[in-house]
Amino acid sequence: MIRNIKLAQLFIVGSAFIQALHHFFIEPIDNFYPFLFLFLIGFLPAWGVNRIQEPYTKLAFILCSIYVVSISYFFVTYPIVQAAYFFLPVSALLLNDKRLYYVSSIGGLSSYLLLSHEPLKDYLAFISIYVIFCSLLFMAQRIVYQSVAEKEAIQQGVKAFSLAVEAKDVYTQGHSKRVALYAMILAKHGQFKNVEWQELELTALIHDIGKISTPDAVLLKKGKLTQEEYEIMKKHPVDGMMLAKSFGYSDRVLTGILHHHERYDGLGYPHRLKGKDIPIYSRILAVADSFDAMTSNRAYRQGMTPWEAKKEIENQSGKMYDPFIVEVFMRAYYDMLLICEDHSENILMNNSAHNEIASGLNGGKDA
Repeated sequence: MIRNIKLAQLFIVGSAFIQALHHFFIEPIDNFYPFLFLFLIGFLPAWGVNRIQEPYTKLAFILCSIYVVSISYFFVTYPIVQAAYFFLPVSALLLNDKRLYYVSSIGGLSSYLLLSHEPLKDYLAFISIYVIFCSLLFMAQRIVYQSVAEKEAIQQGVKAFSLAVEAKDVYTQGHSKRVALYAMILAKHGQFKNVEWQELELTALIHDIGKISTPDAVLLKKGKLTQEEYEIMKKHPVDGMMLAKSFGYSDRVLTGILHHHERYDGLGYPHRLKGKDIPIYSRILAVADSFDAMTSNRAYRQGMTPWEAKKEIENQSGKMYDPFIVEVFMRAYYDMLLICEDHSENILMNNSAHNEIASGLNGGKDA
């Protein structure tokens, strides 16, 4: 939403700035400098509100936008300036708030009614066009918002579907949520330019959704899988990708799910991708997923301590994992360790994560 506010600001300010340049270089107007001064201070109140009362930033922005458009219309007598009023409801759409849309539309119309000295014919024509435009825009807004709401509902349903998979097995409950938290920590420390955090989080939350089609006899087996059973289990990335595709997720989410069991050395599955051919989301998830799996208990084994899992991931750098992601993991380890502490009932820790942090800061000599 912060990005949308900035887009709306850019839309209004950019349009008015171009208008100001036009009247300075092409069609000069009287009182240009008073107009420019009043225009430039137009968004100061919104800036101040954003610093003092941030929840009211959007309302302040809309009111300041009405002011800027009104100042432009008051000083610039050319009929074309009327078009600036149409920018108000358009920019309000970006704020995703029905009440602010009403404020913007009605405020713009009220300003025109108070300031206009147009002939009656032009006056009524503008009002008619403005009302029709705002009405059509509002109907389009409702359709778009309804579509967004339906998409969000589908996403929540898919997430719930993924959690239902984990609910089958007490040992994997909370796994996807923790993997998502670990992935977010890695993304924060790695500062990847080509990673959308929300998209990565979604990929992590539903990365194992394909296991819904894995037979319980394989998924819940308390012991080592046979080769045949392992081949069945290896199908879940493809099944998960196909299921996510049916819900309309982006290609980056789909490939992230599909390749989260690939290995950096090319010995993973399902397509044996190697190195940087593996999507970045999958390379991040490989480390996050493995760290949680290694530090969690299973029916057939006890989990490692976080320090042991850390050393194992470090040893597999360049083999199972992207060396750069491993470097990021080493920096992010102590942040991830705090998630382990919340999950301490399922991992082996002698005292607490904080004790291990202390020993780790001493070079791990006490670990």
